Amino acid sequence: MGIFKEIRNECLIKELSRELNTDVLLFGFDGFVYFGNLQAIDDCRVAFLTPAIEADTNAVTILTPGGERLEVEFANVDLWQVIAKGTGIAEDPLEEVKAQTNNGKPVPNAVADARIETERQESHELIRQLRRRIGDEVVITTLGGFLFEGVLTDVRDELAILRVEDIFVPGTSDAISGDDVRSVVVNLEALTSVSGATT
Repeated sequence: MGIFKEIRNECLIKELSRELNTDVLLFGFDGFVYFGNLQAIDDCRVAFLTPAIEADTNAVTILTPGGERLEVEFANVDLWQVIAKGTGIAEDPLEEVKAQTNNGKPVPNAVADARIETERQESHELIRQLRRRIGDEVVITTLGGFLFEGVLTDVRDELAILRVEDIFVPGTSDAISGDDVRSVVVNLEALTSVSGATT
């Protein structure tokens, strides 16, 4: 429970509460990605997802860290472990994502498997550097093994807002395109690196 308390971001949960009845992508600390329609948030802690409007199936889609897609009737997601949300969904973002394999076995998620200090704190120096790059194309990596690439539009309340170019998730060989997901809000409590994108 300790690490979830360390990375929870009340501002991200507040942002999500404005997304009720819309399709969202939720990126978890454990490397899982959830795609569905946000119906409710219970006790400022648990998101209730039903099948997304833009989904190609009549189910909530879960992408595992190994790259497998699972379909479920609904999902309750602990928001304390969410490190980013994707919004502005134009098409099913997980439809084209293919599992990356290594001799038939999923590629391990090195970031999720790494040991994490019991008292992790966000890097204020990285956040300061990120603030200087507003308007630039950046690459942000987070706990859970996610990489977000896009134009940084704002940094506030320990959140980074990007206009998406690509999102790379653990265990997959294809990126989620900015054509499918237009914006992402990243929880900077889970930030691991900031880079400048190549042009």
